[in-house]
Amino acid sequence: MKKVYYSIKHKYDLIKKNNKFKVPLSFTKKMLYLHRGFLSEKYYLYELYKNDYHLYLSDYQSLQAKWINDPFTEILTNKYIFSHVFKNYVKVPLCYGLILNGTYYSEDEKFKNLLDLQKFVLKPVTGGGGKGVFLVEIIKGKIILNNKDNINNENFNNIVKSLNNYLVCEFIEQSSFSKSLNPDSINSMRVLTMVDSLSNEPFIARASQRIGVKNSAPQDNFSKGGLSAKINLETGELSDATTHPFTNKHFRYDHHPETGIRIKGQVIPQWQTIKNQIINFIKKIPMIKIAGWDILLTENGICIIEGNHHPDPDVLQCHEPLFVDERIKNFYKYYKILK
Repeated sequence: MKKVYYSIKHKYDLIKKNNKFKVPLSFTKKMLYLHRGFLSEKYYLYELYKNDYHLYLSDYQSLQAKWINDPFTEILTNKYIFSHVFKNYVKVPLCYGLILNGTYYSEDEKFKNLLDLQKFVLKPVTGGGGKGVFLVEIIKGKIILNNKDNINNENFNNIVKSLNNYLVCEFIEQSSFSKSLNPDSINSMRVLTMVDSLSNEPFIARASQRIGVKNSAPQDNFSKGGLSAKINLETGELSDATTHPFTNKHFRYDHHPETGIRIKGQVIPQWQTIKNQIINFIKKIPMIKIAGWDILLTENGICIIEGNHHPDPDVLQCHEPLFVDERIKNFYKYYKILK
């Protein structure tokens, strides 16, 4: 009964979400691909006008997969719990405290006052897509918000008072390689991991390098216009990049469209070591069968910023459909997401 309820709910959510997109697609095609489980934007992002939609994990199937990690889903969906659980296994941003109904509650005696932190991140305890995230930096007494807005103490205090259920966490400095892709944004990797349903061994299913643009900065979120380049799982080499289509064309970029920085052909340093670190981490958390990890490279290894319990496939499938890989296909068949 529960699955029937969520099946109906997910269809309703998909229709509701689809109505928000202003994609230049005919009504007939919108309805056809919605029936097939895809939001209209995927028609151009996945180039479904020439590619076989059966090879792609649909938006509806992605929603249906939300329950796979139950009853441990909340470890990923609640960033406060995420921080306190996973710090035992891997580097994650330190949690300094919480903002509840406009009041900051510190978990560290050294940082009782928010402005003692110098550089930190405020983000909602739940939710994704980079919504409501603030990067705060104190430079010579000045408060810089999201790398651009210079605000005074009174305005900052008013912002804090307006927040509820917010995490206050450490700002992680990215590696020189990551920064070289766009110095004005955080440039993280999205790595999809799964646990093989037959061997019970974890594997990296797909990975992409996200790169920020002017509209997404200081973040790199794909949903805000950020770029995605596929990471070759064997070599760590980057492909050309793409982004969410806002017209009826699918664009590919060998170089960053704003800065001219080369993307295609760049190789992530120490990629084999990074893969091993990820797999070793996944082996320590057998309760998590699938997750999309937001991973930032630092000069001292990886830092896992967040984990997504039913990761949107768009940032990965914009390069290649998931179901061309039999292991991935079998994973979704095992959980009856795919017939």
